[in-house]
Amino acid sequence: MLADNERTSMCPEQTQFARAPDYETKSQVARRLNVSKRTIDNLMKQRRLPFIKLTSKLVRFPRADVDAYLAQHFRINARGQESG
Repeated sequence: MLADNERTSMCPEQTQFARAPDYETKSQVARRLNVSKRTIDNLMKQRRLPFIKLTSKLVRFPRADVDAYLAQHFRINARGQESG
């Protein structure tokens, strides 16, 4: 017999759940991009950066979406090398 705090599963196999996407705050995105939070606000206003507005003051940025957007819209050149 099972104790009150023990539970049994109807399905003996482990259930695999999809991993939830990582979300970042405005400060985290700004720090990662080496820009100010004001710049992030401007990018949001211009709809140039993907974000999710949870409440009027709570905003999160899906890390994978931000990475994909940056890879698609910005090209980084190493210093001292010519592009061309």
